[in-house]
Amino acid sequence: MRPAGREWYIGIDLGIRWTQVSCYHPGLPEPETKSTAAGEGMYRIPTALCKSRRTGQWCFGEEASRMAESGEGGYVDYLLPRALKQETVLLEQEYLAEDLLQIFLWKAVRMALPEQGIKAVTKCVFTVKEITDGLVSLLMGILGKLGLSRSQVAVQDYRESFYAYAVSQDPELWGYDVMLYSCHGDELWQKRLSCNRKTRPMVAAVEEKCLGKLPEKVREWDAAFAGILRKSMAKKIVSSVYLVGSGFEGDWMEESLQVVCQGKRAFQGKNLYTKGACYAGMFMQHREEAEVFYFCEYKMMEHIYIKTARGDGEGIYFLVEAGDNCHQVEKSFRILTEGDAFLDIWVQGLDGKGARAQRLKLPGLAVSRARRNRLEAALWREEGRLLLKLQDIGWGALQPGTGLEWEFEIGKGP
Repeated sequence: MRPAGREWYIGIDLGIRWTQVSCYHPGLPEPETKSTAAGEGMYRIPTALCKSRRTGQWCFGEEASRMAESGEGGYVDYLLPRALKQETVLLEQEYLAEDLLQIFLWKAVRMALPEQGIKAVTKCVFTVKEITDGLVSLLMGILGKLGLSRSQVAVQDYRESFYAYAVSQDPELWGYDVMLYSCHGDELWQKRLSCNRKTRPMVAAVEEKCLGKLPEKVREWDAAFAGILRKSMAKKIVSSVYLVGSGFEGDWMEESLQVVCQGKRAFQGKNLYTKGACYAGMFMQHREEAEVFYFCEYKMMEHIYIKTARGDGEGIYFLVEAGDNCHQVEKSFRILTEGDAFLDIWVQGLDGKGARAQRLKLPGLAVSRARRNRLEAALWREEGRLLLKLQDIGWGALQPGTGLEWEFEIGKGP
């Protein structure tokens, strides 16, 4: 699958210390990772800003690092955790960390924008180490101020970005398990992608675990990592292995590299997650064409929909689709009812079988054969529950609404 027409995808690996930005559009064989230093291939951008003492302008990337080192500006790093904690930063005056993160994100997004601007972005996908409601709420609020709509933005974790990257490669590279080893400093993590090929579409999952730390002495890393590899891949059929992270830099791998390459393909890089975010955006846009679906604890496990009248037949309006990110379930819409003081919500598994109806009774709603009621609906997720609020808003002066409200918990969360 490749981008079609005028589709334009942006993938941003937003980390505590570093950020990476990629874009993917027609004409590119794969996502392209952007650098703040022309021709340097330096993809890691400090998640930080520096304010010039001379001009008062905020700088980021290589320019911000240079100014900080020379003492030409005030430097603020760790913008993401500072914003999540609602911190205030003091330079020559006080700044909200959230406002500084907004400046940083605008500069990052602008690196990958099409000529037509932000409205022409199909999907802008942020990938982070761990998703929380607070993080998603923070990013959605900031990105809305930058002009990105909720439908243009998605937030996912590194596991999903690994999945999207892996299944976008040649099928032979993910015919069996795919392993990813990440090393930052001396700590090792493993991610294992597996696909259930007995289902249609196939269902993929990624397991993650910490493998501990490498020895203090670098000269002992090679033998230690080789032993960890043998143990973690024992009794598994592995098609390919990815090594990511600054810990794999240098030429210390000899024995371990032989283990990695034995009977499988191996790749080493630093920008897998940002590229995977671009691929994931494309999968979201072309969900109906997907041959593989990814599920994890933050994905909705069921379709939830309303049956609607369409001409002489019946249609479906999805409130939630299986595979949606539960942290981003939020929707407003209107419903017309005719002659009923209830609303049926249908819940169905991914396989399309076993649909069941949940009847939502609307006591007090006036009904008659000649009367149509107009309801304002709001759907959101709160504390693991999926909630639907309905309000009778009527038709203006001709048929005033009663203002009655009803709230329901529907379906079941992940």
